[in-house]
Amino acid sequence: MRTASRFAARKEGRPAAWLTTPIGGLVTRPWFDPVALWTITRAHMPVSRAWAAAGVAEGSLGRFLDEMRFSGLPAGTARFVVRALEQVAQLKRRHETVAVRWNEAFFGPAEIDHATLLAVERARRQASHDYMVSGRLAFAGLKLRVRWPPVHFEIPDRAAVEARYGPLIGDPAAAFRPPAVLPAIERSRTIAGAAGREYWLRFPSPLPAMGDLAWAHVFEPAGIADPPSVVYGHGLGVELESLATVEEKATEFPRFGVRLVRLEAPWHNRRRLPGRYGGEPFLGSQPFGALDLFAAEVREMAMLIAWCRQVGSGRVAVGGTSLGALASQLVASHAKGWPASFRPDMLYAVTTSDDVGGLAFNSTLTRSVGLPQALAKAGWSASDLVRLRPFTDPSPAPPLPPSDMVFVLGRRDTVTPFADGQAMAERWKVAPENLFLLRGGHFTVPLGLLRDPAPLRRLAERLGAG
Repeated sequence: MRTASRFAARKEGRPAAWLTTPIGGLVTRPWFDPVALWTITRAHMPVSRAWAAAGVAEGSLGRFLDEMRFSGLPAGTARFVVRALEQVAQLKRRHETVAVRWNEAFFGPAEIDHATLLAVERARRQASHDYMVSGRLAFAGLKLRVRWPPVHFEIPDRAAVEARYGPLIGDPAAAFRPPAVLPAIERSRTIAGAAGREYWLRFPSPLPAMGDLAWAHVFEPAGIADPPSVVYGHGLGVELESLATVEEKATEFPRFGVRLVRLEAPWHNRRRLPGRYGGEPFLGSQPFGALDLFAAEVREMAMLIAWCRQVGSGRVAVGGTSLGALASQLVASHAKGWPASFRPDMLYAVTTSDDVGGLAFNSTLTRSVGLPQALAKAGWSASDLVRLRPFTDPSPAPPLPPSDMVFVLGRRDTVTPFADGQAMAERWKVAPENLFLLRGGHFTVPLGLLRDPAPLRRLAERLGAG
């Protein structure tokens, strides 16, 4: 009977139902964090590097070798790689064809019935999932024979960084300032989701250096008019929009009566750059990676906050996990000088740090992928990044009242080190009832929220959700 009820929960759309089982309890313990870090940096990211190179190689072995910076392949692997390149090229073409149909169905002029919209969305997810997952797996055998870096590094020199951001050192707030008037934000047709209504938003990124469309997936609770909202940023390399059967916490917010507006971070999902996997430029082009991503995402979050108010939302929080939390705290830090409609009422930060400028050298993730060595080779030291901290680090003073900030930190977090997040929470005087110090690390803390959503419940209470 218990098994049947759990299966029913999955069928009804409850996210990550398996995490509520005893097996889920084992996975969300601290032992899993070093395993996850090793798997991500030693297996997933290198295979993703080959997949991204295959995506622009268009079946050409020569171009693939150039993209991967390989002088050649081990004996006996060329035929295997050629087959993998052909597979990725086919999956990519199918993905692109389905994406065109999806855009026409959800944003085109012709009226589309709900059943068709659901089918088109399922097809988009499946085609994207096949391209990302099956395409990556095609190179797993090569990874067993060849070692290559997990990140394609293109570290800029100091002159290039100084030319773009040097003039703003005296006024760092200018790097994040949203437009005075909210531009038009295009809204897709709506489908019925697991916990209410779902639709997508898109608009030109306000940062010219991005030069692309920003996207957000909106999840609304059923039966609630003008609910409070959370504008939410995901973590580095997280591409939930691209997976077919992923179970995640998007529906948890609507279950607490809160609208979720989940922004796709620059260089992720629909915003991936050719030849790069999701989020890779953030690591590979430091310090531009952090400077440009935060300058874009902070403005995009501000625009989505204003959009929430425009459509009749109640109180609006800004928040996120890991990379999304780092961007969210910059929104809160700089919002005092913005028009009122762009300012958040609350901050929700999961696995965060106030030493953002130091993460390039001090995070176990950046050390695992070789970022400190890549920076040093290009002539950068940790002290060189101090000048850029106004563009990456949160404000020293509390940006919001203590009762309007909710922090969730992992005592064993070494990616965004726990001590740095705790120091910020203490300096900002986060209310004790809003400060959740969990025993896990960077990866198990977010997973644990699916087992015990107490921080989400607290956020919903402070937002005044019904």
